[in-house]
Amino acid sequence: MSLYIDKTMHRQRRQKIVPRGGATEGDWWRFSSYRMKDGCILPDRGASLQWYDPWPSFQHTRALTIGQAPAATQPGYQSLMKLVHQLEYIPGRRYPDCLTPSSQARILEWCQQYGLLGVLLSRWESISLAPQRDDADHWAQRRYFRGFGQVVQVHETKGDVKGRKTSVLIHGLSDLTLKDESPATTWSRFFPQVGVSECDTFVYPPPYTDEFCALYGERLMDFCNAAKLLVRAMLHLGGNPPQINGDPELAREQALDAINLLRRPVASVLDFEPDGSVNPRRVAPSLLASFADMFAQDLVYGRPTLQCTCCGTPFVSSAYQAQYCSVPCRLREQKRRLRAQETGSSGLSGEPLSSLGPQECYFPTPSSSDDSTAH
Repeated sequence: MSLYIDKTMHRQRRQKIVPRGGATEGDWWRFSSYRMKDGCILPDRGASLQWYDPWPSFQHTRALTIGQAPAATQPGYQSLMKLVHQLEYIPGRRYPDCLTPSSQARILEWCQQYGLLGVLLSRWESISLAPQRDDADHWAQRRYFRGFGQVVQVHETKGDVKGRKTSVLIHGLSDLTLKDESPATTWSRFFPQVGVSECDTFVYPPPYTDEFCALYGERLMDFCNAAKLLVRAMLHLGGNPPQINGDPELAREQALDAINLLRRPVASVLDFEPDGSVNPRRVAPSLLASFADMFAQDLVYGRPTLQCTCCGTPFVSSAYQAQYCSVPCRLREQKRRLRAQETGSSGLSGEPLSSLGPQECYFPTPSSSDDSTAH
């Protein structure tokens, strides 16, 4: 679906791009394999690009309840919580060396299933590319503007634009303060295949196009910081918030602000069905925004985040008595308790206390001597 508006008076062409016909279905992309290069997560050489929709599987997870139905499954954002929970860091080192090799391998495996988080696509508002000469030797400058969901509006201006500067309008993940900066400052680090000398002059393809996806990458630092921001906010708003030294209510307020900021660009739009009917759909600019919105919907729906009694992994369930994130964890904890009961019962079956090792005396008898030292 494309819309062209030509304004010859201003010699400017505006084009609204929806890169794929199903873009209003909340599509996201992933590659068949990823690699790590210089601390950046990139699609592997020769990997195939795949588009998928994370929303139907999210709705499906509500059909069965963790803790009540063995076949129940978790929403996609829980996998990110589990990933963050499993990451192991080496103290005193910086990214990427601060993550153990096994943790980096887990991240690559996760991206192969879900794709990158789309950190840049949660932050950008517009970009003005470096002016280029066209086939007729005229100068033209293209600008991309973020619309709703994954719609990108392209403005192309021709004429006296040779001296116009390149710029990006961008904000942080946890604030809305806009910065006007050159592409070399933030934008270019998500395109590690672009040379340093070309950061400001490279003709970046429109977001969400196949060409954009093939060039896009995320540094471990950006990926992990974004993942931890979302996961920590979800945990503080969950059923078992983490213990902190500060004010827990303030932590919950800040967590709520973080979730609202991350899901801010998610929109509800109307779309045609094959039979001609109109239905609403959720559209998001990034997987990070989709996960934040899914969590918010679950929270309102009555599916808070809990913590597994066995492995400590966060999980989602509407059953308040749920204790385990999976059937294997439930069986593992049952075996552990059974072994503990068997060990405890052996000490009460006539076995001498001396064979069980030193015994702590909690109720000492009065001593006949003057020595009153506590034991």
